[in-house]
Amino acid sequence: MRDLVKHRFGITVARELCEKFGLFEQGRLYRRSDISGTLRDEYVRRGGSDDTTKDSVARVLKKWLLHPDSPFQKEARGLYRFLGSGGVIGQSLEVADRGTASSDAARGDAPTPECAIGAGPYEVYAWCLPRYQATSGDRWPIKIGRAGPGGLRRRLSDFQENLPERPCYLLRLGCADEREARDREALLHAWFRSRRQKLDELPGEEWFLTSPSEIKEAVRHIVEPDALFGKGSALDVEDVIADAFKDVTADDWDRIPKDLTDRLDDYLYRSDLR
Repeated sequence: MRDLVKHRFGITVARELCEKFGLFEQGRLYRRSDISGTLRDEYVRRGGSDDTTKDSVARVLKKWLLHPDSPFQKEARGLYRFLGSGGVIGQSLEVADRGTASSDAARGDAPTPECAIGAGPYEVYAWCLPRYQATSGDRWPIKIGRAGPGGLRRRLSDFQENLPERPCYLLRLGCADEREARDREALLHAWFRSRRQKLDELPGEEWFLTSPSEIKEAVRHIVEPDALFGKGSALDVEDVIADAFKDVTADDWDRIPKDLTDRLDDYLYRSDLR
């Protein structure tokens, strides 16, 4: 490594930094910008040119992160999972190769939902990657979104190139029109956010740590039964929020620190501030 840092940052340096110095945690997701920053800082700290910029590192990584000898696997746009080295990488690449074929298949035939509730040309859907479902216990990352008459198949065309394998189409909630789909999506998102199941480390606002049974339970609670058959309407989001906070007293609200928003991490993780 001492010889490597005499030269400008390149793929060889990146590979050795990843393999030898424990910069990344195996199995964890990282944004590409964070990978670039971490490698740049470690390279300079070990004697590399301090003129090396994060952008120059990012240019090197842009193609290498997708190369077979990279210890990272792309999970979504700008998001990569660190696999480590050796057999772990080989095994994961085999899964990725199978996933590419599956993604091609997904382009040619319409996915079928494992559970369908209600009817209508619009929908609120839930899908996940099989690897999450197989390895994450009772809950795993699930995307809850909405789609128009083209359904999930139409939505997949927007991001299928970023998927390493064919998704599991877990649930379809039929909706009469776009407004109903939008309202029901918002209700489901609010339901899981209030239970702190939103996944902030994944891109977008639609990923939650949950399960199909929990989603079905949420649907039963927040959508009037008659609405599933076109005879009613979804509850207002304000009603759901009001119900969630109905037992919070005025004294409870007064005890919330005025700087809670600015210092949220401090209050969550520092026991002396609680």
